Amino acid sequence: MDNRINVLYHNIDEQFRLRGGPTAERVNKFIEVGTIKGLDFQDTLHPIRGPYADLDRQVFVLQAGFLSYLWTVCYFIVGVIEIYNDMALNGTPVVRLSDSDKFPLLNHTFAWGRSLKQKDPVYITPWPDDIANPELEGIRTRQANHLLVLAVTYLLYHELGHLVLHRESKELARAVQSPFYEPNAFDARRLRMMEIQADEYALDCLFPPELETYDHYLNSLAALAAHFGEFFVRDFPDTRSKNYPDIDERLKRVIRRIQVTDPGHKMNVELTCAIGLQVFLTLTFADYIPETGLDFSFENFDDLQAYLFDIIDDWKIRYNTYSA
Repeated sequence: MDNRINVLYHNIDEQFRLRGGPTAERVNKFIEVGTIKGLDFQDTLHPIRGPYADLDRQVFVLQAGFLSYLWTVCYFIVGVIEIYNDMALNGTPVVRLSDSDKFPLLNHTFAWGRSLKQKDPVYITPWPDDIANPELEGIRTRQANHLLVLAVTYLLYHELGHLVLHRESKELARAVQSPFYEPNAFDARRLRMMEIQADEYALDCLFPPELETYDHYLNSLAALAAHFGEFFVRDFPDTRSKNYPDIDERLKRVIRRIQVTDPGHKMNVELTCAIGLQVFLTLTFADYIPETGLDFSFENFDDLQAYLFDIIDDWKIRYNTYSA
């Protein structure tokens, strides 16, 4: 199988075990004492499944399909920032991504990544030649590769958080993964709290106090890419999660932890949030632009972001009403 994402396996392993500062030291101690045995890269391309801990084999499993999909998300984000900055430098008053000749490749690559969520292999074409991939030359590819490595490391920190914080809950974790598991309200509350705690643990690992300013910026983009990866595979504008925190609430927690002060970096982070939410609503056919004649201008990205989150909240209310 043509699996071009495997060129980044070593980079991911190295970032997780060697370049993560105090967290990497903790990881290696776990490996030394046999608590975990490391990372298991699986070449399965579809349907995509995010990183998870195999408790029986004591490894963190990373699937090629998910890594490939998340790479296309990273490539899309890097490209969007590039297009926006190009147009801003040219004094373009209203930036439309589709006006750029760079956008078709971004969009086509991203669409292929999203196709990996299909369960029927007849719809899957492994890394076609007419899209971008991690082996290509160029700055955008290198930036996407690095962003992917950071995003996956962040997701691994989440799994590590479960290992550190929830050792006594292994039986619950195994039970939930069983096809015979029947959820109940107590387990749902417990699982939700465990996910929130693991999210906070991952963010603490990603944003240690001694982190350099530029690294904080890159890690911020990586965390956003990882979370928008959850948004972009959904078919409907429903951000609720049955036994886990809603994905919009998890994203908001990430945004609150981002402390970027450089004006250019801050703009790119805010742009990523705003574009990511608009892409999600567009992909799920959720109207977010007011009817013709109504104002759709904002003073800044924060106001736009608040507006888009309000739209998502409205959809959540609708879905809760439907299911009541």
